[in-house]
Amino acid sequence: MGRQRAHGHFRPQGERLALVMGPVILLSVIFFVSFVARQITGPSLPALEAELGLSHSHSGLFILLSGVGFCLSQLGASLVAARWGYKLCILLSIWGTAAACVLISFSYSVWLLYPLFLAMGMAGGLYVPSGIALITLLVRPQDWGKAMGIHELAPNFALISVPFVATLAVVLGTWRWGYQGCGAALAVLGMLYLFLGSDVQARPSLPSFALIREVASQPSFWQLSILISLAVGVETGVYSMTPLYLVSERGFSLAEANELLGLSRIPAVFLVLLAGWLTDRLNPPLAIAIALAATGSAIIVLGLGPDATLVPAIYIQASASACLFPPILSMASANSSTANRALTLSLSIAVAPVIGGGILPAAIAVAGDLYSFGVGIAAAGLFTLSGIFLVKR
Repeated sequence: MGRQRAHGHFRPQGERLALVMGPVILLSVIFFVSFVARQITGPSLPALEAELGLSHSHSGLFILLSGVGFCLSQLGASLVAARWGYKLCILLSIWGTAAACVLISFSYSVWLLYPLFLAMGMAGGLYVPSGIALITLLVRPQDWGKAMGIHELAPNFALISVPFVATLAVVLGTWRWGYQGCGAALAVLGMLYLFLGSDVQARPSLPSFALIREVASQPSFWQLSILISLAVGVETGVYSMTPLYLVSERGFSLAEANELLGLSRIPAVFLVLLAGWLTDRLNPPLAIAIALAATGSAIIVLGLGPDATLVPAIYIQASASACLFPPILSMASANSSTANRALTLSLSIAVAPVIGGGILPAAIAVAGDLYSFGVGIAAAGLFTLSGIFLVKR
């Protein structure tokens, strides 16, 4: 189907999901392994801190720098996709993340780890706008919610897997082995995508100041940017700090904390598919508001509630936060044209890893050093609830 091209295929645009399920699944697998590579830091932090003698604040800086790198690469992703296509941009992300993982695994200097985590975030950031834009071009609009639901299985399966991968690496030898495994898997996936990956003839417009100003002048763009920041914060920002919180303040062992963290993500796999299906049939803002209310409340209970409420709070937070991305990404795609969709996604997603995936967990880590992890987590819950007022507007 479509014209053949060296190392891949041009495919027609806007097909039924069943006809492009293979490319969507391959992109989801790539997203899964890349997500594992970027999220393995949180469950590895207790072992990493013990080996390198770091404070919570210093180790939280790894996650912040990864988020900053992710942000910095977003405009670059639009440039690469506009000039050379979505496929090359995705390949650069895969192999760049693989290289960063391998270098991190062999580094013993904290000052070398900081730029390496920045580089890993930059490489990982190249995938998201190109991968999502490519899916919306391959799949017809009425199937976007279902396609996004399938794609969002990747981070949810990753959030289940990461704690067990990190624990297994520590039990068998060292936290470094987790990064080495991720690097090897990404290298293999890069070769697979080089020869089997699909692309489309359509290209996003080259970013220009006028186009950036046009996108940034839309109120819906800023509203979506804040919503994506909240979604990233509640799904990955709080997630990355939970093992440290459970080990430092709630008396869990590293294995117990990571086991609970991984198991809590299992229901989210099913709920994210349901969220994608409902997004195509119901009002997306309503779905977002309900998910924000459930997630924010659960985070507050996680931070301040008694020990008996810890497990249900973690499960509710994990399930509800997973339901945010399908409706938010569908709204983002619907509010942009084919020409500027990649740029719109790049700009709106750019701020999210810094605020939600970087500053928020770093602030929780600082709260853990200065006063209490629980108070920092509860404050993150209040921040999440504030998003409901934005959705109502």
